[in-house]
Amino acid sequence: MEAGNKVSKLVVDVAGAADLLRRAGRILFFLHVGPDGDSIGSSLAVCRAVRSMGKEAWCVGVDPVPRIYRYLTGWDTLFQPWETVAGEWDLACFLDCGDRERIGAAEPILARCRTTLNIDHHSTNTGYGEYNWLDFSAAAVGEMAYRLLNELGVSLDREMAEALYTSILTDTGQFRYESVTPATHRIAAALLECGVKPYAVAQEIFENETTGRVRLLALCLNTLKLHAGGRIATIQVTRQMLEETGATDGDVDGLVNYARAVEGVEVGVLLREVDGGKVRINLRSRSRVDVADLAQGFGGGGHARAAGATAEGPLAQAEAAVVNAAAARL
Repeated sequence: MEAGNKVSKLVVDVAGAADLLRRAGRILFFLHVGPDGDSIGSSLAVCRAVRSMGKEAWCVGVDPVPRIYRYLTGWDTLFQPWETVAGEWDLACFLDCGDRERIGAAEPILARCRTTLNIDHHSTNTGYGEYNWLDFSAAAVGEMAYRLLNELGVSLDREMAEALYTSILTDTGQFRYESVTPATHRIAAALLECGVKPYAVAQEIFENETTGRVRLLALCLNTLKLHAGGRIATIQVTRQMLEETGATDGDVDGLVNYARAVEGVEVGVLLREVDGGKVRINLRSRSRVDVADLAQGFGGGGHARAAGATAEGPLAQAEAAVVNAAAARL
């Protein structure tokens, strides 16, 4: 059955996902557009693991790996631009991809993949794969990937463990989000026992800022607005800001947390100008508002406390729309 012509969707568990990987000889791991630490870390770890089992496997993406994740072994050697992918493949595997469209321009490759496996923890994931292993209780797909490698009987090396730790560290906001469970910490501890140095990983990701990002942060914070009696905060990033500071799209990652960090704010919003007159919306909440539900109203999705979507521009129009939608949920 070709991936582009699926007629059924099957729910599997970790054992079922492992069985699909065992039976596949050629596997592609698709990263979502604008890949983050969870997407990159979990994909790298599983790709490296199945290669150790003698399989042909590559990570495929539309966008390059952000600079801050290039300390991970394999960020260059295990990745292949989607345009260069040739031939037929047994399995297309999505890790941390909330919907199929998030693989962007790489989607046509799926017609050359016999089947698809969707592994995710986003509550808005609709189960778009032919096979779907969804665990909404997992704090990061890195947790699921760790369980998957155990199920496969793969012995974790330091490089796999470092990729999984990166996945978990970034998607839990440095273990600060309410999605973190005792299991999260147990897995992290097991990864440290494989040789991961947590201080070294933290320095690479959080203490290695480019000059452009710091300058962009200054301009971005200057756009801060409070709405709904101080319960909603918005900040903006324009194309002009990126050009003026020399920052990249990757430098925008995480800036939305500054909006949520303001005292009294329940919902933090970052609005960024993107191509085609669109506005990318990043949403964060503290405890009351389900921003995944909010994002779905704009065609997006994510988690209850962290989500995103894309809306029609200009910025002022998108800001008004998302603030009104958020205020209705307070």
